[in-house]
This record gives sequence, C-alpha cells and structure tokens, in this order.
Amino acid sequence: MRVGFIGLGVQGLPLALNLLTAGHELFGFDVSAEPLTALRQAGGNTVDAAGELGGLCEVIFICVAKDQQVLDVVTGDQGVISQARPGLVLVNHSTVSADTTASLIAATTAAGLRFADAPVSGGARGAQEKTMSFMVGADDDVMMVCEPLFRASGSAILRTGGPGTATVGKLAHQVTIIGNILAMAEGMRLGVAAGLEPQIVKQIITGGLARSFIAETWGEIKMAPHALPIYAKDLENSLELAREVGVDLAGARLMRQELQNIVP
Repeated sequence: MRVGFIGLGVQGLPLALNLLTAGHELFGFDVSAEPLTALRQAGGNTVDAAGELGGLCEVIFICVAKDQQVLDVVTGDQGVISQARPGLVLVNHSTVSADTTASLIAATTAAGLRFADAPVSGGARGAQEKTMSFMVGADDDVMMVCEPLFRASGSAILRTGGPGTATVGKLAHQVTIIGNILAMAEGMRLGVAAGLEPQIVKQIITGGLARSFIAETWGEIKMAPHALPIYAKDLENSLELAREVGVDLAGARLMRQELQNIVP
C-alpha cells in the first residue's frame, strides 16, 4: 500500500521503518531534517508538508507528542485534509485528549475521510523489536485495512470499539502506568533509605505480588528527556476526562503533584 507517516521521532521512525520493511511504499513527514534523512537512506520517500500525503497515500499514520500538533497536521492550512482524497484512512497513534479525538472524528468525517484512533504502548524499544501493543477505535472497514499494517510492528492488537474508544482506553492505561511508577519509586525509596541495597529491593518486589513490567525493568529503562512533559500532558487529559464523566481520580491528582519525584 501507499502509506504516509507523520512524526518520525524516537517511536515514530521505527514504526515507519517497520512498514517499509513489510514492503509498503512509504512517504514520511517531520519538522526535523535528521529523521527524514534516515528514512530516505532506508529507502523511503519524504515530503515537505503533511498535506502532500493526503494526495499520495491510502493510509496515513500520525505519531506526534501534543494535541495541537495533531490538529495542525490534520486540519491546518497545510494539513492532510487540505489535499486528501475521499476514502483516505487516517490513523492517530498519538496519545491525546478525548476532546481532541472528537474534533478529529468530526473534521475527517466532514471531509469524507475515515478515521481510527490507535494509540500504542511499548515505546521506542517496542517499536524497534516489533512488540508494540495497539488499542484501536475504528469501524469494521477501517479495521480491516489497518490490522495488517499494525502487525508490521506487533501482534497485540485490541479493538476497543468505534472511533474514539481507544483514546479513552489509552488514558486509563496512562493513569495506571504512572501510578505503577509512583508505587515502585516509593517502595525503592523506603527500602534504600532503611539500608537495603537497591538490587535487593528490586528483587523483593519482582518476586512478590507487586511484580510488574515497571518493577522488572526498573533502573534498566531510562526515561528520555521528553517523558516528563508527556506524562504530565497525559495526566491532565485523563483528569479532564474524569471531570467530564464525573469520576474522582484522587490518585491521579497525587501523581500530577509528585511527577517530578517519581520518574527514575
């Protein structure tokens, strides 16, 4: 297929390269020159504006950091919609608010496009090792088109329902994972302050009911500089959704307060 990819960052670039390796004709866009060069060197094509992809591709993936970036590359003056042909499938891998996803659904539907929110979990390592997990909110026809493309980067593909539902699932996931980080940070802090070696505390936690991926990889996976603002954004979006649906997330409010202290 002719596939477009917007956002060639630490996670987006390996996801795009996986599609290229799977045999698809790939066109990429990013605001930075370095990943565009890397994509061309791997045999992919690049464009100068996101809108160009709308006239070239059958499916376009978006993997950027912020809500406004997603809106800009879709609905902006040089966004995908500006040149898109009816029937194009637009897939958003970015973790955004429920309101942003609703805006994307409305804009793409009005333009005659098809949309899926498909946030991912696994990070750069998962993308490189092709072990990503996909949460997908999509109609039947879109799911049929996209599932083989998702399998280029991982086999854990969970359809959550129609468009918009995967965004809700990803926000629930982010609240849970950040809470897991908080628990691990405080458990480690207590054990080490009381005289245990960090490795001993880690072995105790991973050997008991508290074991988790976060615990097992504690100290091995280093958080990139961009992790804190991304987690902060995810918590804000989760708390906003909680207010809209009338749920009190006291733990998430604490995570927001303690975020600077809990990310290793």
